[in-house]
Amino acid sequence: MAVFVLVHGAWHGGWCWAMVEDALRERGHRTHAPTLTGLGDRSHLLTSEIDSDLHVLDVVNVLRWAELEDVILVGHSYGGLIVTGVAGQVPERVKALVYLDAFVPEESGVSLFARNNPERMTRFQAEIDSGAAGIQPDLFDAWAEDEEVKDWLRSMCTPQPAKTFSSDVTLTGREVEVAHRYYILCERNHPSVFWKEHDRVKGRTGWKSDRIATMHDAMVEKPDELARLLDEFARALSENPPA
Repeated sequence: MAVFVLVHGAWHGGWCWAMVEDALRERGHRTHAPTLTGLGDRSHLLTSEIDSDLHVLDVVNVLRWAELEDVILVGHSYGGLIVTGVAGQVPERVKALVYLDAFVPEESGVSLFARNNPERMTRFQAEIDSGAAGIQPDLFDAWAEDEEVKDWLRSMCTPQPAKTFSSDVTLTGREVEVAHRYYILCERNHPSVFWKEHDRVKGRTGWKSDRIATMHDAMVEKPDELARLLDEFARALSENPPA
């Protein structure tokens, strides 16, 4: 049995992992899917001061107060920044990092804007300059194909705290102490910046990589298939524990 902590991406909340949680629990695993401050069921807490480091603290506190050890942290999209930041804060609690179509930060100070389509980021910057505390969701067509699923996502997603886009997560350097890493690329989400992230880390020592035939929101489109990949990764870790 493994312990998974599932960290959602921008505009989403812990709600997006519900079907994956069910599938992982059926396989005997424990799961936690926290919602980051200012989003989802915590959207009433949205302020202009929320940044990625606060989101890191959200997850660190889940690990501490739920007394979790040997955790497999899974970060989707923007959540890749958060799980990396968490690993830098409490590497002793983290067994492995999983990046699901996600950013893999390797230095502090480079904002999310610098990693994305400049035209899209210009639109976001205009919202920030107008004084908005949150950035409105977009790109639903990249997240799923089914129109009913996209309508559901539109009804569930909430504005992303603006400061998470204008500043970057703080890395301590201790995140490198987590030796086991896994990148899952959503191959139907093409083109996207995540192909570059995947290609950058693919083949590195300590990394495993896979593809899943979905758009960006694999946890919504193919939760059972995603759970199978996560289960296989967890079982491989158990069979070949760190020295």
